[in-house]
Amino acid sequence: MKKIMMLLTCVVSAVSLTAQAALPNDAKLSLNKNNIKVWTYKDTNSPVLSYKAETVFDVPIEKAVALILDVNYTPKWVPNVAKAEILSRDDKKGEFTIYMVLDFPFPLKDRDMVVKGKMSKDKNGTISIKNTAIQQGKPLNANYIRLTDYFGDWTFQKLSTNQVKVTTTGHANPEGSIPASVTNLLVEQQPYQMFQRMKVELAKKTKMPTLPDILK
Repeated sequence: MKKIMMLLTCVVSAVSLTAQAALPNDAKLSLNKNNIKVWTYKDTNSPVLSYKAETVFDVPIEKAVALILDVNYTPKWVPNVAKAEILSRDDKKGEFTIYMVLDFPFPLKDRDMVVKGKMSKDKNGTISIKNTAIQQGKPLNANYIRLTDYFGDWTFQKLSTNQVKVTTTGHANPEGSIPASVTNLLVEQQPYQMFQRMKVELAKKTKMPTLPDILK
């Protein structure tokens, strides 16, 4: 079952980017170790918990953002993402649409989703991206269960030339026959594991794609 929630978090990590919102009063600091903090909280519109996580990486802000935006590279480092493709991208508007296929463990059916994203940079240099699942963009495929209850946002705040604070919030309902109680048991671990993998990848990958002009 850990694979299932890792898949959902991978969706968040692979495609997302919003300005930080205040945590709800009932948010719980579920995990705090290795310079990574994770809060979990209940969304009134869903039985599945949402999360917020933050950490600091010793890399330039551009490098951290470029890794997240490199969608075609996602299946090479994000576990269980079978396919990730850009359906459309308008760098002038800072908008894009992505299609992803998630390889769920047997006997569960694989999932897919279409995500619309919006990226921006504010006057203080903070880069944010807000993603949400949409219904259009790709025909339904009988081989997959389409995920529709999803959002995944990232915020990148430059602390120095080679240091960036990264914050992510996420929510993904796996749909199908997976009980919300089972899903919620694992939510807090997934952002932590995601940041750990991101740290390894940032240290390993030296050449990154150039950021779109809207983020420069």
